[in-house]
Amino acid sequence: MVVLKQKFIKNAMHLIIKKRNLTILEEKKLRYGLEAFYNLITKTIVLILLAIIFDFVFELVLLTIIYSTLRLYGFGIHAKTSLQCWFTTLPIYICGCLFIKYSVLPDVLIYIIWAIGFISFLLFAPADTPARPLIHKEKRIRAKIFSIIILLVYLTIIIFYNKQFLSNALLYGILMECIAINPLTYRLFNTPYNNYKTFQKNMV
Repeated sequence: MVVLKQKFIKNAMHLIIKKRNLTILEEKKLRYGLEAFYNLITKTIVLILLAIIFDFVFELVLLTIIYSTLRLYGFGIHAKTSLQCWFTTLPIYICGCLFIKYSVLPDVLIYIIWAIGFISFLLFAPADTPARPLIHKEKRIRAKIFSIIILLVYLTIIIFYNKQFLSNALLYGILMECIAINPLTYRLFNTPYNNYKTFQKNMV
């Protein structure tokens, strides 16, 4: 797997550099982007194959849309290495699909989980990373507002579209993002939190 990734990045960079003159910084950014693209494609292929084998393709697509929408404005932690990403992404998505497909939750528990998510987003969203600190206050405020709006939309869907599988998918996506933005998760993976503050100190 590592050899294939290195070969892909090497060939892709050779093809691009052959057509364009890049600075050292641009080459580093390109390598980082190609590595991220390769990891995304390979994980997606593996997840789709597992979804086909275990018959939860629909649940996988639904969960991906729900979680990605929250992630768009809530942001959150990223794995430091490709291996770490594999060991977290696969179990989380597989367990999530099984939860969506087979779990039956009482209404009280559904609203409690949503409320936990709402409080978490009020406290912690958006959560940036060392590689991409959210240095602009206006952007952080806008991201928090959009995150809360998305959560309220999800609540409306839960209330008026009373389908267990959909409620399960929405709740699991919310919990995934709550974990991704929680300071304890950052501490567990030894990753700095509120990185925009460090950036601001360095600028002084």
